Amino acid sequence: MKGKLYGVGIGLDKSHLTLKAIEVIKEADEVIVPGNMARNIVADVREPRVVEFPMGRSEDVARKLGEELATRCVNERIAFCCIGDPVFYSTFHHVVDEVLRINPEVDIEIVPGITSVTASLAKAKVFVNESVLITTQDFAQTDVAVVLKAKKPREIAEKLKTMGFKDFILVENMFMDGERILKVMPERASYFSVLIGLK
Repeated sequence: MKGKLYGVGIGLDKSHLTLKAIEVIKEADEVIVPGNMARNIVADVREPRVVEFPMGRSEDVARKLGEELATRCVNERIAFCCIGDPVFYSTFHHVVDEVLRINPEVDIEIVPGITSVTASLAKAKVFVNESVLITTQDFAQTDVAVVLKAKKPREIAEKLKTMGFKDFILVENMFMDGERILKVMPERASYFSVLIGLK
């Protein structure tokens, strides 16, 4: 069986574990978590290996773990479980960068999880129907744009170019029949399309 590195989003609580997350955690050769909060979420499914990422030393830890996983994930399936979702401000990003720097052939799969963004909106009973700004307290420059219901991808990409975005990915009909991921923007796409812009 070919190896793989999974980034598994585990939300903020045991009740946030998705069916897919549980499946990957059960079937992986090893499960790694970045601290005890994550451990407490997954421990009822499977006891993980805890790797601490202390402030000021997290890059060193990510580098060392990346070196290990770049070799192991050729033949082993390793699940790195993240609080929230692996693509939102997570340690997994740094581990992946290191893994792919050493071995670009490692297969990476990301299992989405419930983020603090959606969880906090749900707790506050706030509905989002228009644009939303998601940032950190330093209000850093935006480097990723996500456009929902992107029925006119080419037109949207042109607008984003004027804002400094250069690369675009269209995810159409996600988890449905006819799912496709495009890097060349078509003129039209289905209602169930998400356009991602990158600077």
